[in-house]
Amino acid sequence: MNANDNIPPGGKPPAAPAAPAAPATLPATGLLRLSQVLKLIPISRSSFYAGQAKGLYPRSVAIGARARAYRVEDIRALIEKGVA
Repeated sequence: MNANDNIPPGGKPPAAPAAPAAPATLPATGLLRLSQVLKLIPISRSSFYAGQAKGLYPRSVAIGARARAYRVEDIRALIEKGVA
């Protein structure tokens, strides 16, 4: 048996498993967009908004006419509290 035995005829060898993603880290201060927050808190966007309406998750702040963001301090407190 050699390394090429698992290759289908005319095909490519099976892809190697992807390396696990590095855990996301929080900056000391600043703002995070929702997409960045959801990388730290493994829930869906709609679940986050529902939790926000119930007061479980922090409110966003306006950073432009149509842009919102979350304070790093609020997200860090949320993660440390273990609600997420």
